[in-house]
Amino acid sequence: MSSFITTLILEENGLQGKFPEDVFHFPYLQKFNLFEIDNQLELKFPKTNWSGPLKSLLVSAYLQELPDSIGNLRSLEILELLNGNFKGPIPASLENLTQLEHLYLSSNNFAGPIPYSIFNLTQVQFLDLSGNKLVGSLPSKVSGLSQLSILRLDHNFLSGRVPSWLFSLPSLVELMLNSNKLNGTFELDKLSEISKLERLSLSDNALSSFTSASNANYSLPNLVSLELSSCNISEFPNFVRNLEGLYFLNLSYNRVHVIEADMFLKLKGLEVLDLSHNIPLFVRNNSEVDLVLPLFVELSLSSCNITELSNFLTTQESLNFLDLSNNNIQGQVTEQENNWGSNLVDLDLSKNLLTALEYYPWKSIEILDLGSNLLEGPLVTPPPSTMVFLISNNRLNGEIPSSICDPARSDYLLFLDLSYNNLSGAISKCLGLRHLAGLNLQGNSFHGNVLDFCVERNSVLESLNLNKNDFDGSLPKSLANCSGLEVLNLGNNKINDTYPYWLGDLPGLKVLVLRSNYFHGQIAHSANKSHFSNLQILDLSHNMFSGFLPTTYFTNFKGMMNLANVDMAYMGGPSQYYTDSIVLTMKGEEIVLERILTIFAAIDMSSNRFEGTIPETVGNLISLIVLNFSHNHLTGHIPSSLGNLAALESLDLSCNRLVGEIPSQLTGLNFLEVLNLSDNHLVGLIPQGKQFNTFLNDSYVGNTGLCGFPVSKSCGRSDPPPAIYDEREVDSAFGLNGKFVMMGYGCGLVFGFSAGYIMMTIRKPKWLVGMIQRAGNRVLRRFKKNR
Repeated sequence: MSSFITTLILEENGLQGKFPEDVFHFPYLQKFNLFEIDNQLELKFPKTNWSGPLKSLLVSAYLQELPDSIGNLRSLEILELLNGNFKGPIPASLENLTQLEHLYLSSNNFAGPIPYSIFNLTQVQFLDLSGNKLVGSLPSKVSGLSQLSILRLDHNFLSGRVPSWLFSLPSLVELMLNSNKLNGTFELDKLSEISKLERLSLSDNALSSFTSASNANYSLPNLVSLELSSCNISEFPNFVRNLEGLYFLNLSYNRVHVIEADMFLKLKGLEVLDLSHNIPLFVRNNSEVDLVLPLFVELSLSSCNITELSNFLTTQESLNFLDLSNNNIQGQVTEQENNWGSNLVDLDLSKNLLTALEYYPWKSIEILDLGSNLLEGPLVTPPPSTMVFLISNNRLNGEIPSSICDPARSDYLLFLDLSYNNLSGAISKCLGLRHLAGLNLQGNSFHGNVLDFCVERNSVLESLNLNKNDFDGSLPKSLANCSGLEVLNLGNNKINDTYPYWLGDLPGLKVLVLRSNYFHGQIAHSANKSHFSNLQILDLSHNMFSGFLPTTYFTNFKGMMNLANVDMAYMGGPSQYYTDSIVLTMKGEEIVLERILTIFAAIDMSSNRFEGTIPETVGNLISLIVLNFSHNHLTGHIPSSLGNLAALESLDLSCNRLVGEIPSQLTGLNFLEVLNLSDNHLVGLIPQGKQFNTFLNDSYVGNTGLCGFPVSKSCGRSDPPPAIYDEREVDSAFGLNGKFVMMGYGCGLVFGFSAGYIMMTIRKPKWLVGMIQRAGNRVLRRFKKNR
């Protein structure tokens, strides 16, 4: 019966295991759709004898190869392969698919040049190769694409000039070339030849300039979206003034200094304008024409050296989104002087010089960011419509007003960030009862017991940061009800309790920080293998824990074992309304991580009273980047299994009672940048090779039984010659890795280390290599100059 199937659609069925290849050989199959979010399905396309009447192939699943046999499906009209993990080039055999109308290969890992034959397909209408690793230049001429309406080549590594044939495609509606390495001069005159063009993006390339005839009269009546961000533009493009249908314009991250007053006369339909990061930016009026601005819906003027709130805002009645962050806006927000933005929904005034806030003129506001100003005085409760309220890094004092708990706002406020002010007092119990997703109170002087958060089990709380306050007492058991909690930072308080093992039932907990409190007692073994299974960062340092290290927990920490395939991003989810920050101790220094990478894993149990040996099971935590057991009473040998921690960048076992020799397996830790084994009872020859050749005497001081480089004590036999640190040798061996430690000192130690691991793990992505080289070279020059 299956041989007569013409349509097979499998969407979100939770399929696992090996998908039967025979399905692709059904003789009458014309349409095949497979969409699996979890990507736990092993799917392979047939490499041989793959043919048939298939017209539509849509697959979103884990795939590693697109075989040449795809070119045998000559009836194919739609080919859509999403979110795979393809390796290697796009098959040239696609040129055989002469009936293809829709080719969508976005968000994969295709590499190498684009087969020029693809551009000769005569029936294709939709061509999307964005979000891959494609390189090389575009062909100088093509013979097909006469039906092409949408071309997306963005977010690749394409280079060379923008070819002229792109401007002769009669049906082109959308052209996305942004986020590549295209260079040369862009001839704006050619744009008028694409009369149907509606959307154009050239942002984030290496274009040197834009040229046009001085008297050119552009006719692009259908163009509604133009993105020219990071295009090295030094003046407002003159041709833009004639784009009467333009709705969206992005000129951010350029060098535009002057805007003529009459520039917007014809742009009456412009609703979204982004001029951020053009310093300094001002309007010049060389005529008697008054400045007439469109009625914007979204306006971004971040980092434009603006010094005051302009009067033009009073005329912008349609404005919903306004970004004025990172300017030099001074003064106060009072009812007498500010009466604008009545319809604003999203306002960012962070990183300015505002000194007082007495009144909120923004009655419809939902997202309000006033962080990093000079605001003083008591906290003024935001309007009831506010969902996100960020006012960190100011000089506010007093208590949190009780009005913030008014019933009128109980269903709205989701994210509240009051961190790093001078606020004090006890926290109102109502904050624990609110449906907050993120609460950040760190860096204040709040006191009393920690509130009973998550009394209701349906709590949406994801991040709770009470670091650096004066909270005391024990932890409320109600925290065990915070089923969505991912980050819990209770460090630097006066909490007096035993280890909260009951938090292990939280399925999504990734970060647990209890450092610098009065936690005490032994950490009992857990019989529940799922306890803390997703934990990536555990900081118990500077407490009074005692007993043996919790061996069973090291077995449970699956989140520290399997981060190699996790996409690099920041914790906090897509909202990005709050930032999760932590402090880690490495090499005796406290390093602040302002944001936490999803691939970061660390354990810090330093400065406690742990005793006994270091369990071999620690060596299973292969995603660890930081491991710190220093300043305890640990005994026994250093486990050779620590040599399995391939991602490890910082290892501190100092100030314990460890004995025996240093395991030679540790020399295989290619990313180890910080090693501290000082003040133990270690003996024997210090291992040599790779990163161990870069460690100095302070890594081993206080171990009188150690000998060989770099300590002064000889082992009584022919020691290996001391290795001289040479950045060229390290560059050659580890692909720029030697620069990461220097870069780390300049801009945050952990970032410097993690960049090295990321680059080696994913084959040194060019965008990161370039960034590391530029920043690393600058720091190295400063380092050498100051020696």
